Amino acid sequence: MKQPVVMLLILALLSGCSQSTPTTLPPTQVVLSSPTEQVPTISPEPTAAPQIAESLTWQTTDAGAIQFQPNTTAWYTPGDLAPNTAIRFALSALQGQQLTVRLTTEPSSEDVPLAALYITDSTGQVLTPNPVTYWSGILQSTQEFSIEIRSLAQQQINYTLFIEIPAALIDPALGEKYDLISLDICQMIREAAAQAIGVDFALEDRAPFLDVVAGEAGQGCRLTAFGDGNTFADPQAVVKALIGSAGLGWTEQLAYQAGGPTGSSAGLTRDMALMLITANWSPVMGVECPSDQPIASCDLAPDQKVCTIRINIAQYRTDFSLDGHWENADTGFSLDLYQDWKTIYGTHAVVAQGGNKIDSLELSINGNLQGQVATVQFQSSFTDQLGTAQITCVDVNTILWKIIDAPAGEFYLPAEAVLTRN
Repeated sequence: MKQPVVMLLILALLSGCSQSTPTTLPPTQVVLSSPTEQVPTISPEPTAAPQIAESLTWQTTDAGAIQFQPNTTAWYTPGDLAPNTAIRFALSALQGQQLTVRLTTEPSSEDVPLAALYITDSTGQVLTPNPVTYWSGILQSTQEFSIEIRSLAQQQINYTLFIEIPAALIDPALGEKYDLISLDICQMIREAAAQAIGVDFALEDRAPFLDVVAGEAGQGCRLTAFGDGNTFADPQAVVKALIGSAGLGWTEQLAYQAGGPTGSSAGLTRDMALMLITANWSPVMGVECPSDQPIASCDLAPDQKVCTIRINIAQYRTDFSLDGHWENADTGFSLDLYQDWKTIYGTHAVVAQGGNKIDSLELSINGNLQGQVATVQFQSSFTDQLGTAQITCVDVNTILWKIIDAPAGEFYLPAEAVLTRN
């Protein structure tokens, strides 16, 4: 399939996504963060397991506390379980960290998982009331968690337990702001990215999504590729190539641009979706760099660098959209608004003084949404000075307009008005 065709399909699917109701995720309550450690590539596993008989019991082994290596945010361990046995790990985590726990088993099972996670907090509350192989969320409080792997098989199985805890702290109230996008979109972005930089990407259809710029989190799909310094000598060039391929048709957000000698990142939006692209290198395992110097100063051969390229994509969750025509019949004030991710833009019109004054200008509204409130700049057709207003969503068909910083000069937009969608 040619890349332009792929991108046209992506744009069509995203447009469809922006009109749909966000998928409801399983309840989540967790978040943590720090530089990411390379872990084995993992394939998507069934998320939920069948109900387990209440009378079933397990002989449980206590494995003790999980200890992360310095400057890492990922941890994994392999093991094996006999029938009717379990193994329990303890993990301490901070309020506001994003905790993700994933379990894979061998032999693999597409239909019925051979083991399940049983996670409880320090009060004994069960966070996985139904058997699952994946759990992720923002932590509501600092405490110790119990993570148990319970065998559901009739024969001995091998397992791998993966845990991620990023260093960033997120307000738990903002821990479910992003939701899964269509798997078809993720697969097509994967294809476009692979064509652009010449490597295959592993796809996780459900993975933690963390927007550290806005301090928001949720779930999304994740694409990951690895290479060395020979394959990817310049992280900035890698990110630029991905923006021009996987990000074709998306809008780059300048607030997400970052770069340095060891990595580069970018953020792009399309409709309600956010794509985060990162490319970073670190020393391969066994290579030690001076602890008193920046890692970029470490003199490494290209094959002593491991490069990690990640693309995370998720859809911003909202129960309303500002798209549409809004009117206040009492004042003759109307807004035509458009919403693209958190960006709000549009036009206004005001008929004042019995029709003697018409204040209207194309593309006169521009701003950003934060929660239920959009802060926008506006320009009257009677002055070249900008004013600032807030647009608050009252319900799905009602908004409140309020000027918080009036422009200098003549203007006829009302100081405050309630508008309804027409």
